[in-house]
Amino acid sequence: MVGVVCWWRRVDGPGALAAYQARLAIREGLARRDPANTGWQVDVAVSCAKLGSLDSLVPMQQRKEYLSRGLKLLSALKQAGRLHANQDWSDWFDNALRSLN
Repeated sequence: MVGVVCWWRRVDGPGALAAYQARLAIREGLARRDPANTGWQVDVAVSCAKLGSLDSLVPMQQRKEYLSRGLKLLSALKQAGRLHANQDWSDWFDNALRSLN
């Protein structure tokens, strides 16, 4: 799957960006409907991570905003005791944000 996504980003960058943005919108809608569903909250963070990683397609400030949002969401879930260890990608988000500075 990763190879397919990388290929798709290379061949149709704007199409990949639109797909990631659409996926984020869907996940946000699901998360709003059921804020107690940790899986959907984590899915929003994953979408933020993907959008924050699109270096050639998303402006730097917007990438930082996506990454900060994902980190904030995971941190809130962790603080509430709702985040499983295998869902805690806080270090990844921290590193990604540091690399943009």
